[in-house]
Amino acid sequence: MTTDQIAGSKAPPHTSKADILLDGLFAGMIGALVVAAWFLVLDLAAGHPLWTPSLLGNVLLHGTSVQQASVQPLEVAAYTAFHFVVFIVTGMVLSYLMTLFERFPIMFFVLLVMFLCLQAGFFVLDTILGARLMNQLKPWTVVVANLLAAGAMALFLWKRHPSVLRNVEHLWDENP
Repeated sequence: MTTDQIAGSKAPPHTSKADILLDGLFAGMIGALVVAAWFLVLDLAAGHPLWTPSLLGNVLLHGTSVQQASVQPLEVAAYTAFHFVVFIVTGMVLSYLMTLFERFPIMFFVLLVMFLCLQAGFFVLDTILGARLMNQLKPWTVVVANLLAAGAMALFLWKRHPSVLRNVEHLWDENP
């Protein structure tokens, strides 16, 4: 007899590796698309579409963030590919952590710490780069982009793992 049977609770079903990978792929793509759409809207409002991915692609490819007179297609394509790969990997890690969270509610804190680390990651990377980007890319736009992406990814993963919300509600309950 298992502990779950003794306690009278029902354990969440095991998730296959393929499900974890697909959920991660979709969650990552959702996050990447949300961020890309956010910066596209901001760039369009400022009158220079695709300026942000061109700027970040320039930093990625050339290690510099010189003010560009025009959007460079190679830089946009390179950064977009990099952006999607990073988000897909992040989505896969989050998907795996969500499957663990279904079984171990304490994983909530791991997810929270991961979110905070990802938020701080951009600012640490920018400091390493010598604060070149913050002179051209406003910090609030990055924070909003990260919050929108995290929210969209969390919503998708919570829809895929409905028992997770119940685990959060009972996180502070004492075990018998």
